[in-house]
Amino acid sequence: MRTERFIWFKRLRIKNKIISIYFPLVLIPLLLMGLFSYTINSEAIIKKTKKNMLDESRLIMMRINTILNNADSFANLAMLDLNKDKQRMISQREKRAPLDSQANDDFVLRNQIENKLDFALMIFPDVESALFIDLNDNIYVTDPRLNQGTTLGLNSPMFQEVKRQNGINTWFPMQRRDYWVLNKEQAVLTIGKKILDTESLDTLGYLFVNVNEKALSSIYRPVGSEQSNGYYIIDDRELVISSSDENQILQPLNPDQKLNFPDQTTVLQEEKTVNGKKVLLTAANSFGKSGWKLVNEIGLKDLTKETRQVTKIIVIVCGVSLLFALLGAVILSKAIASPIVFLAKHMRRIREENIYNPVDVKSGDEIGILGSGLNMMLGRIDDLLVRVKEEQQSKREYELALIQDQIKPHFFYNTLDLIYVLCVAGENDNAGKATKALADFYRIALSNGKEMITVREEIRNLHSYLYIQSARYSDLFDFQILIPNELLNSDIPKLTLQPLVENAIYHGLKEKGSFGHLTIEGERHKDAIHLSVKDDGVGIPPERLEQWKVSGRESHFFGLNNVNERIKLYFGERYGIQIQSQLGKCTTVTVEIPLTNGDIEHD
Repeated sequence: MRTERFIWFKRLRIKNKIISIYFPLVLIPLLLMGLFSYTINSEAIIKKTKKNMLDESRLIMMRINTILNNADSFANLAMLDLNKDKQRMISQREKRAPLDSQANDDFVLRNQIENKLDFALMIFPDVESALFIDLNDNIYVTDPRLNQGTTLGLNSPMFQEVKRQNGINTWFPMQRRDYWVLNKEQAVLTIGKKILDTESLDTLGYLFVNVNEKALSSIYRPVGSEQSNGYYIIDDRELVISSSDENQILQPLNPDQKLNFPDQTTVLQEEKTVNGKKVLLTAANSFGKSGWKLVNEIGLKDLTKETRQVTKIIVIVCGVSLLFALLGAVILSKAIASPIVFLAKHMRRIREENIYNPVDVKSGDEIGILGSGLNMMLGRIDDLLVRVKEEQQSKREYELALIQDQIKPHFFYNTLDLIYVLCVAGENDNAGKATKALADFYRIALSNGKEMITVREEIRNLHSYLYIQSARYSDLFDFQILIPNELLNSDIPKLTLQPLVENAIYHGLKEKGSFGHLTIEGERHKDAIHLSVKDDGVGIPPERLEQWKVSGRESHFFGLNNVNERIKLYFGERYGIQIQSQLGKCTTVTVEIPLTNGDIEHD
């Protein structure tokens, strides 16, 4: 079906084929270039805008924090001034006992308190207004309009909350209210503070400081060349408490505008669809009071307006370039068709006759270079095939030799004798375990023809072998295997460790004449695994050890030679076996193989 679908293409002349292929090869990159240029430029603009927005957000947060700190400072300064004035007026009243002087004292006291509040207002212009209420519910204000709604204010939860405090600055959420404000239509942020006598800690009155929302929104600035949708601040109630758009103030967030704010202080960006339009939201988390969040949103369409204009120009240029590319494709197809046909004839001959038949190179252009390269490649393929055949033959020979060495009759017979003795002695459980260990040993040794197994399987095979040997030579040695779990899934040629352990038992521990210890350890070295077989046997004579270090072989240890050669065939000359030994003390044989994590085929 697929052949019939493209039969028209096969019937085309080679120059037409070149044109039919070359045209989309030119068209698609041009289209992709326009798409990528738009995408990259848009991302660059968005990235730059994000940075500008983040920088500006930090400045805005600093300015807002300054306003809030100034309001705190206003309250603290006013507390000190009110304390001094109140004490002085109390002292004057005590000296002026006659009743006719009391009205004059009240007038002087009011002027002094309101003058102090006005002076503090001049020092901290971010504060809109302030009022002080004494214990007799007399109100001292920075503006007469604050006297409106006094009865409502004295009964308000805000006033009751301040009365319960112990003199700390208490911030109330942004709100619109009908009392103690200059304009009830505008939202204000209020600090309440109980004024205490600094000496006796008696209550002198209550101070309220108002910060108009416009003091916060007045510092917002647009981002970039286009006017942004605007900054706004939300609190932990998810209400907009400050915004350049007055209609948003004290309104809940649109569900599309909600972001997943983390708890810690951070700055994040997120692109979302708000009211059907894609916008870039930048949020600065946890600043100001009560978990405020400063958010700014900009329409992505406004940001990428100039990029779309550039993309249109690119599309026009690509269209013109495509026409020239088509003309070039026609000329190019004619120029290269004949040499390609010539090369194709030789390729067909190589495919049909002999892979070792070289191409007859007649030209010195790129087609000639391809022909020369093809001849060189054919020669290398020939050499590679020969080398692969030799390596595979060597692997099979070593594998067969190792398996034959493991299936030695005397090991099999001795194990059967051991099982027989255990059965006669009535140790049926141990006999069963020995039989299972023998079966497991030969099962993994054969491995259904697999050459690679995992370290886990190799260790399992080693357990089976050592169980049998320790049962036979219980008074000769003990053993322990210490392989980290992280190495168990790595690949290893089968029967790598067992010949080393067998060599340690028969050539090290058995000839020692006393009880010995055998330890198998593994550790990771960067991208390699080191597996060590250590025994405290008789050791290796220095001349044999020196011969091993020089040639990598030693005629007395077939198992070591076999394992070493197999590892080098599988993994390269970098890997293999290293031997360290002290005559009469100990021997350590270390196998180094790559850490593969089970990604080598086991078949």
